[in-house]
Amino acid sequence: MKNEFIAHELRLSYHKNDNLSLPDFTAVNSSKRMNKAFRKIWNIEEISVRESFYAIYFNTKLDVVGYQKIADGGLDMVLVDIRLLMSNALLSNSTRIAVAHNHPSGNLIPSQADKQLTNKIENACRLLDIQIVDHIILTDIAYYSFKDSGDL
Repeated sequence: MKNEFIAHELRLSYHKNDNLSLPDFTAVNSSKRMNKAFRKIWNIEEISVRESFYAIYFNTKLDVVGYQKIADGGLDMVLVDIRLLMSNALLSNSTRIAVAHNHPSGNLIPSQADKQLTNKIENACRLLDIQIVDHIILTDIAYYSFKDSGDL
């Protein structure tokens, strides 16, 4: 008799990245430290070429428990699946998250779409009792912090 399909088992896997140093990923409690942490995991060769969106997941002490590239986009936009972002937070037992995307144009001013996305992420986090600590916009030489600017 043929086995009937029931469901897939979901698993979270962790892969050690020996290129990353512990001090850069512990007590990431300021936008300056978040900027540094995101730049460590970012594909820097593409920061001025196309938009990407990353998330860093934290425990209550703001020590990094994981990170993931959520999406790659085009020249001036990236589509973010909030369900993927939040499922990773739940699977890694995170209590806090920070997100970042880049602006290849070099413009640090958040667009209306950036603000709407931040609001959508805030609402999802609130629903799941997970704190969003910042949304960072990166360019090749600078960054913008939604938290520091009062937008979060």
